[in-house]
Amino acid sequence: MGRGFTIIELLIVMALIALLASLVLATIGSTRERSRDARREADIKEIQNALDLYSVTNRAFPICASEVVINGESDCLSVQLIAVGAAGQVATDPSGKASGVCGNPANYVYCYVSDGRTYELRYNLETSSIPGKLTGWQPPVKP
Repeated sequence: MGRGFTIIELLIVMALIALLASLVLATIGSTRERSRDARREADIKEIQNALDLYSVTNRAFPICASEVVINGESDCLSVQLIAVGAAGQVATDPSGKASGVCGNPANYVYCYVSDGRTYELRYNLETSSIPGKLTGWQPPVKP
């Protein structure tokens, strides 16, 4: 009688390893999404602080003719906040893509619009991990 594993025993072990690996990968993916959402919340607060500083100095919020995607460099909001020193840099969505369409469920970007008296910031969350907020585009954040 040989000492070794049967093919069935090897298949069972491989199936168990595959199951454990898929559970670990699912947990890691979920953790990354929650982490990006927490970063989005912090970024929006940072942008709000820069807007408050800008409005104290200029007695108005930066005016953009239409809703813009914040790309951190050439968009209407970033240019104005950086020019007056209200922000050294303007945060962009942690997904790494600073382009897309505001309101599109597939796009994770920060959006801004203002008439000078008030503003609206919008952003998209991947999970419901932020207390009181659901997955998807959030209601506009206002001053």
